[in-house]
Amino acid sequence: MTSMHGGRVAIIGAAETDEIGVLPDRSMIQLHGEAGLNALADAGLTPSDVDGVATAGPLAIEVSHHLGIVPRWLDGTQVGGCSFMLHVRHAAAAIAAGAADVVLITHGESGRSGIGAVPHQPSPASVWGQFEAPYGAIAPYAAFTVPALRFLHERGMSRTDLAEVVVAQREWAVANPRAFRRKPITVQDVLDGPPVAYPFTRDMCCVVTDGGGGAGADQRGAGEGPAGRPACGVSARLRRVRGGAGHVADGRRRVVRGVPAGRRGGLRDRRRDPR
Repeated sequence: MTSMHGGRVAIIGAAETDEIGVLPDRSMIQLHGEAGLNALADAGLTPSDVDGVATAGPLAIEVSHHLGIVPRWLDGTQVGGCSFMLHVRHAAAAIAAGAADVVLITHGESGRSGIGAVPHQPSPASVWGQFEAPYGAIAPYAAFTVPALRFLHERGMSRTDLAEVVVAQREWAVANPRAFRRKPITVQDVLDGPPVAYPFTRDMCCVVTDGGGGAGADQRGAGEGPAGRPACGVSARLRRVRGGAGHVADGRRRVVRGVPAGRRGGLRDRRRDPR
């Protein structure tokens, strides 16, 4: 697939927070900052080199202030878990248009400890607040039940197929020292787990942890990363890397390079692809 913007915009650094799991000593904004600084260090840059920031959760200007960045371009697009995929594309467009030279994309979530986290409370005037929250549809595990059942029905699939996904993911987690759940699991274990909202059981739902990730982009071609390392070109095909630092793959599905030393093995295990 042809790269976006002539292949001249690339991911030049990516990293996670120092730790992932249960981190009650760090707030959400601190997780954003730690991940962002690690990504910049991986790219051989400092906050003074950055003039664009994209994030979801806190305001982009909050992350900028926290890191001492003076931005001339900001993106606070927030559409749920895929927000950061959009940030990569928006950053590439901004860099290509000259609106920014170096963009830092950050993610941080104190999902388990709730330190400095924004409460998930819908406005009573919103569609969510009027027609979903009163009936308990307050999260994807409750709101996605009917769509998931329809998906399975149209493909002649069952809850067993959902459980197979959990088992496959857990196989990668077993070998990843940074994974939260590393105990092997079977399809029957998943199906027999505590029910959440039919057809979902507990292990079919996203693991909630504390941690974050960051990625930096600037205008250079793939193969021109810092310290002689390859950089990952940004293309029109994006894929989220669950729980990782970079949320983009290029047209050949290469995940972003550049996790800090000592953490490469864990990220590699988590994103292994049989292709």
